[in-house]
Amino acid sequence: MTRPRTGDGSSSSALRRVRDLLHGPAIVCDAHRSIRDAATMMTDAGRRAVVIPTDTDAYGILTEGDLRSRVIVGGVDVGLPVSTVMTPSAVTVHPDRLGADAVTDMLEHGLRHLPVVADDGILLGVLELSDLLTSATNQGFELRAALANAVDDADLIEQARAVPVLVTELVTSRVSPLDIGATLAVLIDVTVRRAIELVVGGDGGPDFAWLSLGSVARREALPSSDIDSALVWGGASHRDGAAAAKRIHDILDLCGFPRDTKNAVATQSRFARTLPQWRTALEKWVSNPYQDQALVMLSMLADARVVAGDPTLDPRPAALDQLRLHPAVMRVLLREAVGEKAKLHSFRDVVTRRTGTVDLKSTAVQPIVNIARWAGISVGARTSSTLERLKAAAGSGFLLDDDAQVLIESFEVLQQIRVRHQADQFAAGNPPTDEIVVADLTPLSRSLLSNAVREVAGVQRRLEYASTAAALPDIEP
Repeated sequence: MTRPRTGDGSSSSALRRVRDLLHGPAIVCDAHRSIRDAATMMTDAGRRAVVIPTDTDAYGILTEGDLRSRVIVGGVDVGLPVSTVMTPSAVTVHPDRLGADAVTDMLEHGLRHLPVVADDGILLGVLELSDLLTSATNQGFELRAALANAVDDADLIEQARAVPVLVTELVTSRVSPLDIGATLAVLIDVTVRRAIELVVGGDGGPDFAWLSLGSVARREALPSSDIDSALVWGGASHRDGAAAAKRIHDILDLCGFPRDTKNAVATQSRFARTLPQWRTALEKWVSNPYQDQALVMLSMLADARVVAGDPTLDPRPAALDQLRLHPAVMRVLLREAVGEKAKLHSFRDVVTRRTGTVDLKSTAVQPIVNIARWAGISVGARTSSTLERLKAAAGSGFLLDDDAQVLIESFEVLQQIRVRHQADQFAAGNPPTDEIVVADLTPLSRSLLSNAVREVAGVQRRLEYASTAAALPDIEP
């Protein structure tokens, strides 16, 4: 399959490994050295951060931003040890991660510097945002900060209006659609967290975990994505929980992030339970996947991600474990993934007549997501990302290397067409959707679309045959 052009020189760093983006070793400062010494080391080396080894496996870090916010503004004596103002446990990045993934990590945590640490704990350097920076990327950081610091509902709603504008600029800057999806998901997460803080307060609020579900949870959001959510309560009684969840979703609706139209949201009792209740439901669903929308609920929980609250209340690990303990349920998931074929023949008809409309998500993207979920869980992958699941399962016996690569490339093509289409809809003042008039696509896009759908359908047929012939391996718990 021929890949679409997803970037130019501005995106080259996104496709390179972090180790190849470093500009020399990190500046290392002893924890007992003074803040003044650390600042001098940064100035002399022309760097914006120093790394401080600690007594644990973690590294501390002090940046120029820390000096301004914690030392200058805070009036801290620069003769004090650097350990008094450093971030004691810095977020780090593996040297083999792609630059695009590092940008997402930075955006997720609101950071501009990541120490690069190898598997053996060796510090290789510090990756700076400037090593990956485009104007659109920088705007993403500024918008994240504005959303996170919104003073009230009205301010949050006003700041959120800039999100679709940023997505359009990312498309114009030829940023990869996969990076756009991850960036949008991070901005949605930040908006959700701030809405929760405004409704229930920050520290000292209710004992809960707020889960993101669906494409946002997988960090594959597009402008058309709605908000699926769930709640896990830490206690037994939460009388006002539904009212709080409704208020949160009301704010998100006004921010331009509408709740799921099928009511897969935390306002519904079905999606708001204590952790023991979630685990009981899991056991029921895997015991009979044909009842109570079990497959839908299991699939949603398998993709879930905690975006606010107590991460120890996350029911997703239990869901993944339950699925692997029930190979029969996994076979049902596979049948669901390959049963509804990507609609190659309807595409042929449409392309021939140059008329007709197709929903890209349901027609071609969802089968890839479903196959990736089944294959990733089968091999024990804990990630929820469609591409990471496919990469983990490639060559495992569940999914051939070639088939995994076909699905990866098809997913990239389809996401590219979807995000460009939705950006065009926004620019025209229309709500973004996955409905595409094929005749409106360029000849190249029509060809890529037709090829992608045909390839996905081919993988579905091979997996269907393999499952029927019992050629797939058993899942090992």
